[in-house]
Amino acid sequence: MSTRAELEEIFAAQRARRRSPPHAPSGRGRNLIGALAVIVILVASGAAMYFAVQITTPKADGTATALPSASPSVYVTSSFTSVPATLVVMQVCTNIPDGRLHVRFAAGNGSEVRGYLAEGEVIQVALESKMFQGEVWQRITSPVAGWVNARFICKQEGEE
Repeated sequence: MSTRAELEEIFAAQRARRRSPPHAPSGRGRNLIGALAVIVILVASGAAMYFAVQITTPKADGTATALPSASPSVYVTSSFTSVPATLVVMQVCTNIPDGRLHVRFAAGNGSEVRGYLAEGEVIQVALESKMFQGEVWQRITSPVAGWVNARFICKQEGEE
């Protein structure tokens, strides 16, 4: 068994090892620095996401330009133009046997595909269209809601 003096020496040595050097931050300081680092990273990533969405989302720039084939009194914005919504029954006409038409989340070939329509399939078209990069895009509501290139839809067979 150890004497009291030996035990006190052992305890003193243990206390000295537990003490951090004066230049090292305490446990509480390290936790605070870590929490601040996490907050800074979250704020920076949130700002990066915000600006990425702002940069990649198409917007009308508000400048009006005349359509080359239209009369001078017809103008559209350079990005897109919208027309009020009304439903009309039409059909898919890609003129490709067993063809499929991409239905997209937004107007434009760069938008993600939401679904597909078969050649001759009957669709409900909302008379809301957008001119995007020189092409007319039509909004449809059924059987899959989304946007299709207007050159691939036509009047339903049997209608005049």
